[in-house]
Formats: sequence, structure tokens, C-alpha cells
Amino acid sequence: MRKSRFVKTAGSLVVIMLIVLASAGQLHLPGHGNRTNRSFEETVVSHVQATLAKGEKVELGSRFLCKDYKENGELRFACNITYCVVSENGVKEMHTAHVVCNEDKDRIIEWKEIEKQ
Repeated sequence: MRKSRFVKTAGSLVVIMLIVLASAGQLHLPGHGNRTNRSFEETVVSHVQATLAKGEKVELGSRFLCKDYKENGELRFACNITYCVVSENGVKEMHTAHVVCNEDKDRIIEWKEIEKQ
């Protein structure tokens, strides 16, 4: 009897902790991270694609030095990214840029090319 009571209590505590973490934004539920990552990727690709010649394509590489911060009371997401511009004949040109987006990562606020290889 004591064992089943312990299991019920422990199970209830785990459920409560998961709810608290999810509501505080500390626990990313399935699909949430994927949606914001997809939004960020689409935003970056469309931004770069708009500057390219016809027939060139964009391949997004990695993100690094990412951080969330507040500016003028609004949440921002900043990171450095690598991406490749692929010409029609398949030649890849690697780029690195610093990107600042809004909280939802669906609008670029600042774009700065860092390096082109």
C-alpha cells in the first residue's frame, strides 16, 4: 500500500513539474523548436535569395554564437550563420553573416556580412 501511494505521489509531482517547466518556456514541446527553426531558415534563405542572380541557390549551413536579448523592451535573437551560394554550374561560395531577428525569428532586423570565402 505504501509503495503504490509513493508511485502515485511521485508521478503527480513529475506531471506538475513538466507543466510548470512548459508554461515557463523552459521545456520545449515537440514541434515548437522545429517551427521557430524552420521560420528562421526560411527567413534567412529568402533574404539571401533576394540578392542573388537568377539560377543561384542558397544552402544554409550552421549557426553559432546565438543569444536571445532584449533591446528597447523587445526580445531579439542574434547569431552568426554560415551559408553557401551555389552557382548554376555547382560552384559553392561560403559566406558568414551576423543576423539579428525578432523574437519569432520571422523578420530580419539587421544583417551584416562577416566573411566571404
